[in-house]
Amino acid sequence: MGLTFAKSVRFGAVRFNFSGSGIGMSVGVPGLRVGTGPRGAYISGGAGGFRYRSSLSGRTTRRQALAATTQPLESSATQAPQPNVVATTEHDTTCVLQLTDSNSDGLLLSINEQRKKSSTWPVAVAIAVVVYFWFSSLIGAESGVWRILLAVVLMSVVAWLYWRDSMQKLTVLFFDPDSAAKADFEAICDAARSAGSSKMVKAISSTSRYADFKYSAGASQGLKFSGATLKLGQVPGVKANIDVPILQAGRTTLAFYPDRILAFQGKAVGAILYERLQAVAQRTQFVETGSVPSDATVVGRTWKYVNKSGGPDRRFKDNREYPLCAYHQLNMATSEGLDIRLMISKDGGFDSLAGAVRVMSAANRGTVRA
Repeated sequence: MGLTFAKSVRFGAVRFNFSGSGIGMSVGVPGLRVGTGPRGAYISGGAGGFRYRSSLSGRTTRRQALAATTQPLESSATQAPQPNVVATTEHDTTCVLQLTDSNSDGLLLSINEQRKKSSTWPVAVAIAVVVYFWFSSLIGAESGVWRILLAVVLMSVVAWLYWRDSMQKLTVLFFDPDSAAKADFEAICDAARSAGSSKMVKAISSTSRYADFKYSAGASQGLKFSGATLKLGQVPGVKANIDVPILQAGRTTLAFYPDRILAFQGKAVGAILYERLQAVAQRTQFVETGSVPSDATVVGRTWKYVNKSGGPDRRFKDNREYPLCAYHQLNMATSEGLDIRLMISKDGGFDSLAGAVRVMSAANRGTVRA
């Protein structure tokens, strides 16, 4: 598949293109452009559904081995009461800049530099407010027309600065995959859309092991959750010619593009090659202490305090019965330290996504497709 990235700034008919390989300039009208860049001159045009461009773009691939393991959870889980916890493992603790060598990757270097640029429009807002009240005090309360005119001018200046700041931080990605790569990517999009439609989507921020399951509704370990979403769209500051699956889990956001996965944490951006990502989907039984989602499958019942036979411990007066739900979990890991874990209420809801990621990984390694 082909990938180009650029930041473009247009001044009338002239457009400047900033990319990892240098700076280019083009001029033209709709349907025909002539330009020059780091790889020489080119001409491009198009009409209707036909498009033509003469270029000398090369194509490179990166092949690396995957060496990550993800341990499955025990058969049941519940949120952890602290006195019963003997050990806790935190997830999603790796900085995304450690996921790849950003200094040797032109795309990441460009995105990280652009996202670090400071914005001028907030300062302009403060100045505009001061100017407005200062000018209003000079002209008096009777000049309403001048007040409105000044407000329009100041808001226009702020709006222009906001647009300029956005363009300076914007990265544009263009993808033109072949038919096989397009089918693999569409499979990931369909699977992400299906999993994201689950009534409950959560990120697992930590896993705790219990000392005694009798005080944890029969569960051997507990989970601490953070918010999560899984949808198709665009990441702020990065514009692509296609919508991509976006997974927001805790402090990390993963955007699944046709050639790689970009990982975002604040202003920092890293990248993950599909061939280095291990995605494991598994069914897990969860002791639900809250309301049961409508798409969840209840597979049994348990008690807040259980005895050795699994029945209620009669020593506790406030002993309540909880539903035992069959939820589905997705663990994603790399040898660089990525550890993202998700849970949804739809039983089997992550099977398609994990399978699609494995197919993409195999395709990027050049192995036989599943």
